[in-house]
Amino acid sequence: CKEWITSIVRHEDVVPRVTQPNLESLRDEFFDVVARIKVPKCKVFHDVRAPCPDSHLASRNAKVLCPKAEIDRDTEFAQKVQKFRNERAAKNQSGEASVKLYIPGRIIYLVDTMGDETKYVPYWASRYEFNQVILSKRMLADHAIPPLVDILRALKLDDIHEVKTWNTDDIDAGDDDAEVRLIVPFSNPQGKIPLILMVFVIIACAFAAFSNQGCNYVDRSTMIAPADGGPSYPGMGLNTGLWSYNLKICVEGESCNTTDRHGAGNYVDSEYCQPYSQKLVTDTHWRSARAFGTLSILLGFLGLGLLSAATCTRFKKRTWMGICVLYLFITLCQGLQFLLLKSDLCGDWTNPDTLLATSTECFISTGGNFGIAATCFWFITAIGCSHMSRVA
Repeated sequence: CKEWITSIVRHEDVVPRVTQPNLESLRDEFFDVVARIKVPKCKVFHDVRAPCPDSHLASRNAKVLCPKAEIDRDTEFAQKVQKFRNERAAKNQSGEASVKLYIPGRIIYLVDTMGDETKYVPYWASRYEFNQVILSKRMLADHAIPPLVDILRALKLDDIHEVKTWNTDDIDAGDDDAEVRLIVPFSNPQGKIPLILMVFVIIACAFAAFSNQGCNYVDRSTMIAPADGGPSYPGMGLNTGLWSYNLKICVEGESCNTTDRHGAGNYVDSEYCQPYSQKLVTDTHWRSARAFGTLSILLGFLGLGLLSAATCTRFKKRTWMGICVLYLFITLCQGLQFLLLKSDLCGDWTNPDTLLATSTECFISTGGNFGIAATCFWFITAIGCSHMSRVA
């Protein structure tokens, strides 16, 4: 009948899910919860009547329920439940209650992506996706016909009553217990927070790229002490980065003789970046700053891909915890980029040919400020992922 019938299921509608296997599963879950209660039943009844935010749900359940592995199976109640389950299983195997009913025809599933009934995303669903009764305050309201008519009109059906949906290939699984993973692009099953985190990551990647590839990470100033013990005088300052430095140009009409003690002040920054010479020998701190800066950008793009997937499917708690750890590591890598300040670039040295002692001091410049901003955005993203792991 698939060619002639199209069924429409709205979000948490209970009617399409009311089947014998689903009700038996709900009954078994209820008995398991009753067996796990470790406080008086009147206290549990009072607690379930009081509103509880999702962030406190796990802690509240831990106070009134014991873990499944610690359920006492030797009680009279547990033995009666097990006996009842065995009887039902025997009847199901004998065929007395083995007829399974499913939603007829092709199924369009309307997913409430925002959670406030303002935006629905339709896609072709399998009948095996509705193998569990969802208990919620809108399980009956989602079966109402008038709102459904308005939703279908908003979807803009064409002349032949076809709807543009995701997952147009119908799923006809042979195994009744086959798991169906729902991946709906930009459906935002966990709200808008993953989208906000994606924006933070894009900004952090841009800041990290500017910081890593620019030629003005630090502003390097020098003071030169002559070998004859004369007064020190300022040397040529330089804006430097991890991989290149900012070229200097002579001020027009001024003396730029490099041997002139006052000629260093006649140079200004140009608009060009010059890569360091291949003959330049960098120390361990400098090489580490380069490596950590590059690694933070690469891992940042990896994390951006994971957050993009979070807008299409629902992540579990462990997945969000893993993403949180990833962004904490990226934050650490971005911060270790400042090892450049400990390198020879910002250290004192003596010219072996002229015996001039040079005292160097480095200050954070534009590229360094971008690095600080990127570190902050990475850390904020890690905090957001930690929040998602608590509410997942």
